[in-house]
Amino acid sequence: MQRIGVGVVGYGTVGRATAEIIAQHADLIERRSGVRLEITAVCRRSQVSPEEVPAGARTLSSWKQLVHDEEVDVLVETMGGVDEARQLLVEALTQGKPVVTANKNLLAHCGDELFRLAASRNLPIGFEASVAGGIPILRGIRESTAGDRLRAVRGILNGTANYILTQMESRGIEFAEALAEAQKAGYAEADPSFDIDGLDARDKLCILARMAFSGKLTVDQIPTCGIRRIRAIDFHTAGRLKSTIRLVGAAELTDGGLEISVRPWLVKHRSLLANVADVNNAIFLVGEHLGTLMFYGRGAGGGATGAAAVSDVIEIASDLAAGQLRAKQISGFLESHELRICSCPCPVGWYLRLTVQDQRGIVARVAEIIAGEDINIESVEQEPQMPKDRLSFVITVQPVSEPTINRALNIINAFDFMVEPVLLLRIEN
Repeated sequence: MQRIGVGVVGYGTVGRATAEIIAQHADLIERRSGVRLEITAVCRRSQVSPEEVPAGARTLSSWKQLVHDEEVDVLVETMGGVDEARQLLVEALTQGKPVVTANKNLLAHCGDELFRLAASRNLPIGFEASVAGGIPILRGIRESTAGDRLRAVRGILNGTANYILTQMESRGIEFAEALAEAQKAGYAEADPSFDIDGLDARDKLCILARMAFSGKLTVDQIPTCGIRRIRAIDFHTAGRLKSTIRLVGAAELTDGGLEISVRPWLVKHRSLLANVADVNNAIFLVGEHLGTLMFYGRGAGGGATGAAAVSDVIEIASDLAAGQLRAKQISGFLESHELRICSCPCPVGWYLRLTVQDQRGIVARVAEIIAGEDINIESVEQEPQMPKDRLSFVITVQPVSEPTINRALNIINAFDFMVEPVLLLRIEN
């Protein structure tokens, strides 16, 4: 048995859960792996009370102290953000210490630099906890599907947004109320922008797509739309269409290139996506020979994310104890191949919710614009007894490419009767 010291930087929900799991399961981990993990130091800017840390662990206020601490063999970063977290990982790798991170924002923006540095030092970066909490999706891509060519990856990647949408769906409440409840429950931050505007899902999708398709991609190349504008009326209308709404990140290789986006989708009640509730995530991998694989589980919360981080710590510690520590080939981050973004995505159906100042002839004028782009209307839905100064109705259209539907929307949004821009949802095929 060999003792491996672990230091945790960023002692919030995930960092504390990681430390607690290691402390509570130390005997089990030792029996399984042959190494004894010990939390030797934790770091947080604000004060940490003694009862918050495992016995024997020291509390530090500067991550630089922890990086240079001789009792820390493996460093776990759960502080979040990009700039300072990048400095931390660069310093740790330069000092010859392997790292584990749960920071999808950092890897989506700085992954090329960090994996290149790790390779030059022959050190691993564990990052399973950076995407989908406790779901082993990155290990699934790297190991379980290595013998096949993946064609698509899609799914629900943000537990906070999914919690909000499922609360709106099940209870008929408005977005603001559902968001407030998510914040009260600890699922959403005081500033929830990263989750509800789709940025968290975008960063995760960037990592997934790079690994799945073995090519370079930046977050700026991913069209992203969040859920701020979803209203209770959208769920009412979706229900009449035997559907519901989910925030979906999707990437698919086509003959024209990579189709990729994060946006709300209208999905049928019978769809597997529709049955993913609360903070759970579900990710689908589509391979040429494997077909469709589904990974499902808790995508948020300290326990699930901490458990994923601990699995990386155990793997690194075992290699360290055996004298076999080495960098890993991370597909999509060390190659020069650039993923080509598709300029003309495949046709799909669309849901359009218009909010207008009521006047005669609105539907006819909108229908004329839609027909002018050679788009076929599938259905028109309207809630009864709505106020005339803020009247909403929904149009669904048959499959058409996104550039085509956007040309129609640009004209419609310019009409004087429009109270707000059209809400556009993709309809699941």
